[in-house]
Amino acid sequence: MESLNKEIMLKRVVKETSDIYSFVFEKPKDYIWDAGQHTIFKFKELKIPLAEDEKEHRIFSIASVKEEEDFMFSTRIVENCTNFKKNLLKLVPGDIMLIDKPMGKFLLEDLDKPTLLIAGGIGVTPMRAFLKDIELNNKKVKKIRLLYSDDRNEFAYKEELIGIGEKVKGIEVLLISNRETFINELDKFTSEYLNDAYYYISGSPGMNKMFTEKLIDMGVEKQNIKTDSFQGY
Repeated sequence: MESLNKEIMLKRVVKETSDIYSFVFEKPKDYIWDAGQHTIFKFKELKIPLAEDEKEHRIFSIASVKEEEDFMFSTRIVENCTNFKKNLLKLVPGDIMLIDKPMGKFLLEDLDKPTLLIAGGIGVTPMRAFLKDIELNNKKVKKIRLLYSDDRNEFAYKEELIGIGEKVKGIEVLLISNRETFINELDKFTSEYLNDAYYYISGSPGMNKMFTEKLIDMGVEKQNIKTDSFQGY
């Protein structure tokens, strides 16, 4: 991990839901990334020793876009969490983390084509970046529908996402806590557009697999489906 040498300084921590936290840093100079990408994060100094089987770094999607003043990632932190995440909760403004170069190909390809964004829980982070990129750069879109699912009715960036859906023509944001409603909305979009659309899925590996298989069973070609997996991060 020799390339983890870009320093970022914490500005604040925002509690988005009962267990989702956003870590907001000063935007690093000369660091350019695309909406939907991720990078590797590491502590400059640990406040709690890591467990023997823990890696000293983690991968998080970059939830902010380069046009914003801040650099942000969000993650779920439950009561029985790793020591890495306990260290995150110990961060205070002024603390430093280290990051690698931006990585990943989970990128919006064609805004002239209808696109369905399927997000579960913390999987909404790259979706937030997609929508902020469109909003701040005044990009024209044909149709983007975000289906953001959380069984507990807790949604990160709730007001912000709703605001973008109300402001930007062509973007529709649906925050859904009922699984049947979620599937119905998926069926509705797929029935209307099928392979004339792109499908982006962002959630746990199990969720991504389930919805990929469902879309393929409905007749969506695999090349029209993109996934971004969150494995406990």
